[in-house]
Amino acid sequence: MVLGTAILGGTIVYAQASKVTTTYRTALVTYGTITQSIGMAGNLTPVNEADLNFASAGTVQNLYVQVGQAVGAGTPLATVDTTLLSAQLLQAQATLSSAQAKLSQDQAGPTGQSLTSAQNSVASALVSMTNAQTSLADTQAINAQSVAAAQVPVTTAQAKLAADQASLQATITADNTQLATDQATLATDCAANATSTLCTTTDPGLVANDKTKLANDNQPIVADQAALATVQSGLAAATAKAQQSNDQAAAQLASMRQQYSAAQSSLSAMQTSTSPQTIQMDDAQISIDQVNVNSVQHQLDGAILTSPIPGIVSQVNIKAGQSVSAGGTTSAIVIFSPGSYNLTGTVSDSQVNLVAIGQSVQVTPAGSTQALLGKITLISPAATVSSGIATFAVTAQLTDTSNSIRPGISASASVVINQVVHVLTVPISAVHTTAAGSTVNVLQNGVLKSVPVQTGASDPTRIEITSGLQVNQVVVIAIVTSSVPSSNGTSVLGGGGTRGGGGGGFRAPTGG
Repeated sequence: MVLGTAILGGTIVYAQASKVTTTYRTALVTYGTITQSIGMAGNLTPVNEADLNFASAGTVQNLYVQVGQAVGAGTPLATVDTTLLSAQLLQAQATLSSAQAKLSQDQAGPTGQSLTSAQNSVASALVSMTNAQTSLADTQAINAQSVAAAQVPVTTAQAKLAADQASLQATITADNTQLATDQATLATDCAANATSTLCTTTDPGLVANDKTKLANDNQPIVADQAALATVQSGLAAATAKAQQSNDQAAAQLASMRQQYSAAQSSLSAMQTSTSPQTIQMDDAQISIDQVNVNSVQHQLDGAILTSPIPGIVSQVNIKAGQSVSAGGTTSAIVIFSPGSYNLTGTVSDSQVNLVAIGQSVQVTPAGSTQALLGKITLISPAATVSSGIATFAVTAQLTDTSNSIRPGISASASVVINQVVHVLTVPISAVHTTAAGSTVNVLQNGVLKSVPVQTGASDPTRIEITSGLQVNQVVVIAIVTSSVPSSNGTSVLGGGGTRGGGGGGFRAPTGG
């Protein structure tokens, strides 16, 4: 029997000619860092971005910037035409000055000139009210005459209709009786013989003659009714016109009475000392007018769009001569400050409780191999549910700055939820976990031995060992059995890997 032993790199091989062999892939227990993380993706947005719109509507008069231009804080960007706003400001200021003058006058009390003016106003209002009363009386009298005149033909037409109805009543009654008799005879004769001359000619002729006579005898009454309807229509029109005229005169009188009462009240108030309520009303009016002035002034100030931050112009959505509204749904100009960015991505509802404000994040922009550092700054308090799947928005702010990043670029992020440093670690594949606990196979003097261990944190490749192993122990991460044929009875040695690295092997004989 020939036995060969060799160590090739990190692989230890024992082989026996023409025997089945077992190969152990091995690794060393080493100190290392375990980092646990959650991945997410999103787009990088500037931390400092200004979406700007004019505070007032108007026509863009000047545009001073273009996309890509660097601007400082306070740099003018664009203006709108201020002609109308300037006029409105002057008007508002004049109204405010008038209210302030009235307050001063009320506080100082009436002058002789103002009393005389108020008395003249009362006298003038009294004359106007008296004239309106006279005008109302005259209007009502004239309109009454017009209605009475329109009533005369109505009364005459009603009398003629009544007279004709009385004189023709007997004749019309006789006509109706004769018509009914002839219609009954026609019905009887037709029932006896529908083809007889009586049914087809004689009786229908008599009925037609009866109807003609009835219509002729009733014609005067029909004419009287038509004439009555015409004159009644004239009476209704005259009545409506008279009522409208009376109402207008009455309304004029009511207006004059109101003006007279107001003039009297004004004179009475002027003759007495100004009340505290009047002063309060004056103050309130001044406040209202001042707000109006401030509002127009704000609009006038907003007609000049300036940058609130230093940065780069990323969007220009207006042009000279374009009409714009105050506010607007689309930003007129967008400015961002480069070098400081946020990334907002999503995590699942099962992961959100593992994320916390202040946790470290590694962000890799698209097209880059270098990760930038950041920290979690915001976690959405409520989930967004789509198709029954709940996710939470998570925002990270980069602490590493880069002026080469463009706003909106996509990026992936790794949120570090746990990290242990300088702890004993082994490859995950070396640990075997069952209901009874976790074990690791180690090689001691070429002998395979199962050792119980306690584990801690893990990442995709390695796991922390908190007890059971020591640094530089050799652990088995895989066992492979194979037959090693030989034609001359000598051993065949093989293997690969590096003992001190992440994997290696140990091959021991399994035969006699």
